[in-house]
Amino acid sequence: MSILQGQYTHNLPQIAYCAQEVKLHEEQAALNSGTTLRELMQRAGHALYELVRNKAVKNILIFTGKGNNAGDGFMLANRCLHAQINVTVCALFEPTLLKGDAAEAYQLFCRSGGKVVALRSCSEKKYEAIVDAVFGTGFRGELPTHVKEAFLEYNSCKAWKLAVDIPSGVNGTTSEVTQGAFHADTTLTFIALKQGMLTGVAPSYSGEVLLADLGIADAFGDLSHTNCCYPGGKYLRSLRPQRAPDSYKNQCGHVLLVGGGKGMAGAIRLAAEACLRTGAGLVSVATHPDNQASVLQGRYELMVHGVSVVAELEALLAKADVVVIGPGLGQDAWARKMFTAVKKFKGAVVCDADGLNLLAQSHLPWHRAILTPHLGEAKRLIDDHTINTEKRFDLAEMLSKQYAACIVLKGPGSLIVDGKRININRSGSEAMASAGMGDVLSGIIAGLLAQGLNRFEAATLGVYIHGLAAEQAARDGQLGLLASDLFVHIRGIMG
Repeated sequence: MSILQGQYTHNLPQIAYCAQEVKLHEEQAALNSGTTLRELMQRAGHALYELVRNKAVKNILIFTGKGNNAGDGFMLANRCLHAQINVTVCALFEPTLLKGDAAEAYQLFCRSGGKVVALRSCSEKKYEAIVDAVFGTGFRGELPTHVKEAFLEYNSCKAWKLAVDIPSGVNGTTSEVTQGAFHADTTLTFIALKQGMLTGVAPSYSGEVLLADLGIADAFGDLSHTNCCYPGGKYLRSLRPQRAPDSYKNQCGHVLLVGGGKGMAGAIRLAAEACLRTGAGLVSVATHPDNQASVLQGRYELMVHGVSVVAELEALLAKADVVVIGPGLGQDAWARKMFTAVKKFKGAVVCDADGLNLLAQSHLPWHRAILTPHLGEAKRLIDDHTINTEKRFDLAEMLSKQYAACIVLKGPGSLIVDGKRININRSGSEAMASAGMGDVLSGIIAGLLAQGLNRFEAATLGVYIHGLAAEQAARDGQLGLLASDLFVHIRGIMG
């Protein structure tokens, strides 16, 4: 259902598109909705004005470019003039380069008494708001030097910074962010969500994302196709396993976690407890014999086995429904033996940490696996060194294809890819930059797999629960958050 024309919403849709898809279909979607691109520009200007008015801004600087993004900026500037808001427009490209509807928007601004100034004429003034209307969805490559210089002067100022459609310097398809990109506090994007704004470094440049679909969402959806989703909390919570009143532990799955090389008990303990807190019925740990007592200490619900030889591990694998390999595993001879044995397991596997590093030495496919690399691990896993690893969508899809596995590419806006579908996670916090967080995620995903979710569902829900638990735990303070602080929140989210 479309948002009312000219209005915006905080309630974002659960579908995202590459920027080219939006650019390709926006004109036809407008025509199919009985309107024009000119009218869309007017609606965009109105939505921007409503946002500025709601912020009670009285002194505003607008940077403009040479395309339709500038036209939206001039529409905003014209509305500000009529509302007696003090508006300064700084053209970073000559207005004579404007064409079509954007040129008409500029002329309307001038007829209303507005003037365009050079950067040197506005640099000493203080503004309550800075607006980026320079580049839109068509941006790729590098920012021109003079644009970077203009942004550099204002990116660090205290004024509220608003990006029109997408921050200049952010690629709305690939998620690449070029040097000197505009650093927005708020981005008001138009028609549909652009996938590149939602993952990796890009969210820190986009700030809070709002949407104004300009009244053509339904028509655009009929024309456009995407395999990329941005699922919301209500839908994801509906995926949580439900237990019958007469359930017992053997019906809730048996997870075996393999890791914890000599002297590295902490990671496997974190993963195992996270698995318990997610609801797995039985949780076993196969660890180095030196770690057995320390892993068991204080969490006696775990079945902890000190494993020296492959035969001992094979006996445990025979009883497991799901396996986790990697937390604290190491890469020594013991670790390699454990990894080789787990590679033969026929059920679902979650592979993380040193499990990924060992896998990267072979580059062999692993059907039935969920791989959970951060960017550094992903770079080691990829067999094609020509790929630009800053293009997160390309990287995740290539990993999924190469390993025939479900991929969780961790980081802000983690990507979950299974070769056919892409989900972008919307939970999480900067407080998650803490040791052991990845181990907790591995345990959560495994616990969900054990209770019957398929790989893609378990990975998507697991990443969401992990991020949401961190958000809740971080309410007591961003710094100093421990991975183990998430356990009580995971239990509460699971319900």
